[in-house]
Amino acid sequence: MRELSERSAWIALAIVVLVGLGVRLGWGLRQSSDDAAISQLPDQREYLDLGKNIFSANGLEMSDPRFRQTVYAYRTPGYPFLVGCLGGNPVVVRIAQSVLDSITVIAIFILARRWLTPRGAILSAALVALNPYLIFFSSLILSETLFTTMLCCGLAILVLSDGPWPEGNKRLAWLGGGAILALAILVRPGAILIPVVLGCGAALANRDILQAYKTRWPLPVATTMLLLTGLVLFPWAARNRWVVGAWVWTSTNDGITRYDGFNPDATGASDQRFVASMPWTSDMSEVARSRYFSGLADDWIVAHRWQAIELAGTKIARTWSPTPLSQEYGGRWIYRVVGLTFSLTFDLLVLVGLRRSNLSGPVKRFLLLPAVYFTIAAALSVGSIRYRIPAEGPMAIVAASAVCSSRVRQAI
Repeated sequence: MRELSERSAWIALAIVVLVGLGVRLGWGLRQSSDDAAISQLPDQREYLDLGKNIFSANGLEMSDPRFRQTVYAYRTPGYPFLVGCLGGNPVVVRIAQSVLDSITVIAIFILARRWLTPRGAILSAALVALNPYLIFFSSLILSETLFTTMLCCGLAILVLSDGPWPEGNKRLAWLGGGAILALAILVRPGAILIPVVLGCGAALANRDILQAYKTRWPLPVATTMLLLTGLVLFPWAARNRWVVGAWVWTSTNDGITRYDGFNPDATGASDQRFVASMPWTSDMSEVARSRYFSGLADDWIVAHRWQAIELAGTKIARTWSPTPLSQEYGGRWIYRVVGLTFSLTFDLLVLVGLRRSNLSGPVKRFLLLPAVYFTIAAALSVGSIRYRIPAEGPMAIVAASAVCSSRVRQAI
């Protein structure tokens, strides 16, 4: 089959992006924005409340009815800031997230061109543009879409800058890619190690290029990414030290989330109804409460080691379920059929891509690092399809390599 020219590839990408954008806008604009619809997912209500408070200059705070108090560090500021900049309007947020998802499609295309032919890059982009789960989450007032865009853009910049230790402007680009991944932690706190993990992964994926550069960055990759992470998180942690009296580097939601995943009634899914049976936690500060719940989770794990391991397996299975699990998505048979068909096809292509030699071993491992990372993160908290969503962008490149040739044959 004749390969696409570069010009034809960009035209095809424009078509893919426009189709993906149109589908997302059509889906998002038909979703209800009334209080009942928003409150079906408590996280949506919290993000909207935070965004509206930011928009009205009241600061990053919200009233938590479960504890009958105002909390100030319960959510990291990244996603609420986006919602606030858009006036806390669900319709406007959905439109913006449709655009963000389109940027993700472009980032995956550009990243795929590093290793695949134009046809392979177009297929990678199409697998992202038509991913039913990405489309579904773009209509929700949740952090998945923004985080996925930041992750994929950060990955692309890390690789395309020939990092680590490139020369000139490419060095600034490499550091910028790391900074984007560090900023993504303020959108999803569970990604706190992502800059280090993906920074090192990109170095291995680019190892055949590093020999062309005579200059070297004075610090190891992991150390550089740790410093970038610290610099990005420090203002947020300092603000929390001033406001809540403690150096909270991520959020005070961490402890409750941990207990949500490891408690006597845990099922692997998120179910925080246990809060209602613990009225004494309302008398605690948000920092003390987070530490209290985290301690309870640690105690339960120690006392129920095998049950905790089985529970972790259940969470992994939930995260990588081929069918939708939520009532909002999985409640209709057509949604389940679409989700199952896409997932089985996508997963099969990924497996075939891993077997073929169109991508080198380091590149395959690099592209699968987000999937491995978020799988471990889910096993340590709660399991849901939403937590694997950011990993499906890089995986799309592996899937496309199953049926498309590599740009340059690489040794494994």
